[in-house]
Amino acid sequence: MIRTPRPMKPKGAKGQGRRVAQLEAELAEARAKLAKAEASLRAFEKGGVEAYAARRIAELEEGQQVARGQAVEAAVAKSRAEGELKTLRDAIAKVPGIHGWLLRRAVKKAGL
Repeated sequence: MIRTPRPMKPKGAKGQGRRVAQLEAELAEARAKLAKAEASLRAFEKGGVEAYAARRIAELEEGQQVARGQAVEAAVAKSRAEGELKTLRDAIAKVPGIHGWLLRRAVKKAGL
């Protein structure tokens, strides 16, 4: 059985395909950023400073409203979780007998 020699690959060709794909992805991202910046500039030129500033302020205020809503939801969730934890601790403290002792010991070891 005679084997034919394998064709030689040029050195450094191993990861070249991945590198090209990575560069193409970076190029696409840069093009998207450029298009967004150009659109923003056109809007700025078309409407003037006042209109652009008013739109931008409205966008920021809307984002602020969303953030406030999320903060309120987080505070409510935190208070609900704290209430449930207190209820659970009270229930564990009231369990009688060996099971209660084991539960309290497990809680103490867990650091809860």
